[in-house]
Amino acid sequence: MLFSLLLALCFYTNSNAVTKVACIGASITYGAMVENREQNSFPAQLQRYLGSSYAVENYGVSGCTLLRNGDSPYYKTNEYQKALKRNPDIVVIDLGGNDSKLINRSRLNEYEQDYHAMIKSFKDLSSHPRIILLLPVVSFVADTAGIWDPVIVKQIIPKIMNVANENKVEVLDMHVLLIDKPELMPDKIHPNAEGSRIMAKRIFRKIKFNK
Repeated sequence: MLFSLLLALCFYTNSNAVTKVACIGASITYGAMVENREQNSFPAQLQRYLGSSYAVENYGVSGCTLLRNGDSPYYKTNEYQKALKRNPDIVVIDLGGNDSKLINRSRLNEYEQDYHAMIKSFKDLSSHPRIILLLPVVSFVADTAGIWDPVIVKQIIPKIMNVANENKVEVLDMHVLLIDKPELMPDKIHPNAEGSRIMAKRIFRKIKFNK
């Protein structure tokens, strides 16, 4: 009788387990420039799309680079450590835009090795999470010293594709998503609430239906 009760309890616990999703990134993940970001950042909207069987956490830190020797490395942040301790089931990584800034371009030869290290830090967790790499969102900035789209397209994106292939992890093209919708990026870098909704819906489709 006791065994049957324990078995039933285990089944109930497993069948009602919540899938933990960690969103890793910089200002776009954080929800900078988004009105009411707690409700309208793409991780918050992703939570609504996925529903109560998922728990989406926003670990975005504005201005951060994937590069460990960048001007503001993500790996040095408290949010990165919190994400690792969360032991997530799914990790969505959106880093690369800030790496395209002039101040960081001289270090881009280190980008792939640093991305390998970040992926390994999550792969080594006991949860062995599913990992999805996002290609950076388009930048409409005209200042060539800033987040410069030609650098994203010609250098950052090919490096992310190489890293994804070598680590056998998934990649999702977010660059094309808003390329014809500059009106959804008022400051030319950050999507507004509607742009973030489009991002969230695309990630939702990838997580739920793998397409």
